[in-house]
Amino acid sequence: MWKKSLLVLLAGVAIFLGFRFIGEKKSNQPLKVYVIFQEDAGRILLETFKEKTDQSYDIIRMSSGEASYHLLTLGKTGIDVVLGGPADLHEQLKNKSKSLRYSPTAASSIPATYKDAAGYWTGMYMGALAIGVNQTVWQQDPQLKGLPLPQRYEDLLRPELKGKIEIPDPETSGTGYTLLASLAQQRGDSEAIALMQALKKQSASMTFAGNTSAQHLAEGEMAAAVSFLSDQLRFKNSGYNISSFIPPQAGWEIGAVSILKGGNNTAAAKQLVDFMLSREVQTDYMNTAFSFPVAPDIPVNPLLAPVKLENLLASYRFDLAAQQHEKLLSAWRTAE
Repeated sequence: MWKKSLLVLLAGVAIFLGFRFIGEKKSNQPLKVYVIFQEDAGRILLETFKEKTDQSYDIIRMSSGEASYHLLTLGKTGIDVVLGGPADLHEQLKNKSKSLRYSPTAASSIPATYKDAAGYWTGMYMGALAIGVNQTVWQQDPQLKGLPLPQRYEDLLRPELKGKIEIPDPETSGTGYTLLASLAQQRGDSEAIALMQALKKQSASMTFAGNTSAQHLAEGEMAAAVSFLSDQLRFKNSGYNISSFIPPQAGWEIGAVSILKGGNNTAAAKQLVDFMLSREVQTDYMNTAFSFPVAPDIPVNPLLAPVKLENLLASYRFDLAAQQHEKLLSAWRTAE
């Protein structure tokens, strides 16, 4: 299974990290980290970090929407680092003065597109939205097997797919909000919300998190689903019969890391950011996470080789997605 392969491959990180993180002063406080991507991957990375620094940690797995609510609307949380999640979440934290400026040395080699110019967040990986199809389910369904596979969002609205697709909820899922925000920037708010509402009505359910949609797809509960490509490729790599199609002008994410104000362990938080952006961790993590590296000269997983990044929505702006967050979600709720 992909979790086992992830464990094996990421375990190699500890061998190559050298002495960079050894000898740092251990804090008496555990490092508290919100992990927005897969908890297994986050736990492996933090365990490796602990081995190198002797720094204890607390990991809290949250969806992007959950993290946004907790960090933006609640009082002091004591959280030190937000690890992963689309850059618009990190932009919101910056705009609400919830994060600290920190520009790690490795950030100097990362292109400007993938980091905050003022140093409030730094990209770790890049991923694209995709339509995933469970080929086994598709071919076994008498209504679907003669149809072409869906390659555009509108293809998911075919009557034969009613109740057989799934999309993530834009209120709770960073994947879902990336879908809504990218459609709004490409087509305008009204058309984007109309399409999202049509997809919702077509769906068997809306999932709390984007990776849940990919899991349901892999397990054969759905014929098709929208999620980030990386989530689909994890299951494909484990033997599930999944095909992925990136729609024209699809939205995309920069998975970022930022340090929060009000945490109890800022020194260790900076160490963790340095660790995550080190070449060794980037190389191993990109290979197992099926995401595109943002740092130069990091090998791309072979499963990503066919992807043409030029087909993505090049004009997509994370700062605008962050600024329009409440407006778009309010319009989404009103349309229901």
